[in-house]
Amino acid sequence: MYRFSDMRKKLETEYLAESLRGRLTYFVTNYHSTHDGDEGRVAIRLDGKEILKSNYFDRMALHWRYYCENPPEARETDHTALWNAARLKTLQDGEFYQRDFYRAFAEFDAQSITESLASENALVRMFALLDRRTGKRTLEKRRPAMQNAPQWLQMIYFIRLEAEHLPVIITENRMKKGILFDLDGTLWDSSAEVTEAWNTCLREKTDRPEQFTVADMHRFMGKTLDVIAAMMFPALPQEEQLRLIAMCEDTEQEYLTAHPAPLMPDSRAVLQALAQEYALGIVSNCQEGYIEIYLNQCGFAGLFCDFESAGKTGLSKGQNIRLVMERQGISDCIYVGDTQGDADAAKEAGVPFVHAAYGFGKVDACAAALASLKDLPSAAARLLK
Repeated sequence: MYRFSDMRKKLETEYLAESLRGRLTYFVTNYHSTHDGDEGRVAIRLDGKEILKSNYFDRMALHWRYYCENPPEARETDHTALWNAARLKTLQDGEFYQRDFYRAFAEFDAQSITESLASENALVRMFALLDRRTGKRTLEKRRPAMQNAPQWLQMIYFIRLEAEHLPVIITENRMKKGILFDLDGTLWDSSAEVTEAWNTCLREKTDRPEQFTVADMHRFMGKTLDVIAAMMFPALPQEEQLRLIAMCEDTEQEYLTAHPAPLMPDSRAVLQALAQEYALGIVSNCQEGYIEIYLNQCGFAGLFCDFESAGKTGLSKGQNIRLVMERQGISDCIYVGDTQGDADAAKEAGVPFVHAAYGFGKVDACAAALASLKDLPSAAARLLK
């Protein structure tokens, strides 16, 4: 078994692509006071932010679930094969812990880069995609195969493409047009519900005096949570800011689950019509789980082919727009949002920005402005000829 310090040195220096050295790092820890020292967590960080993370408990729960899907008699006669198959399926879903990481590295370190790119183990394929020996030509050839890869592995592939300044070129047989949406102020208005949840949290669970208004929430929405935390508690150290906003987030999700926020007028009819011609998706700077609440409540979640959040990937909104485009095979796209941050994200992603002027903010420039969602079909037809 490798020591993590040795493994990390190899992964971050000897093997890692030059374009990502100093930016992409690995973190592994064991909680030594627990049973066998197995319990712990693994994370991959890009520019200091965790973009992929997992832990022993989540990993083992999913592993057991997949294993127990097999009939009892099969588990008795073919335990080892079924256990290993369940483990590989769990890795495909992005759940792994320290021993998975070590096993994957041992396989990767002992074979050729070509063998690693074809491995059944998704972690081994991840190491190979980030490897300096996987050149630009090989990355280009991987595009068709990556369309069917797990979403977390597609994210890793996207990061490598971005680092190598490779364009996002979609294979011809999957070219399609898409419309990606911001959430708050564009598809629904949860500002009153979120304000009530955050104020309740601060009032009942802390000794903080702050109480915010819906107008305050309109200024916050669209920004990443670390920025919002700094706006809410400017006099506090960043660590305390983030601790407080994490508490608010937990209360918010509980509150929104019980108190649905209002959708923007005509959402269902407009989106049903658009879904006949375009791939629809959502990209937001929110925490993980927030978009899922909207989808559970809106009544037309099936109209969206994909969604992504900064809370899940740690990437910028512009990078997440490109990520969704890449994994959905979207060649032509517009981004619909209501704030200057949304406009900046569309510019970063290289797609036209459509301003939801009925939302919370003003913008410097846009390709089209909407007085209501009902104006979107005509704007999309013009911009996505």
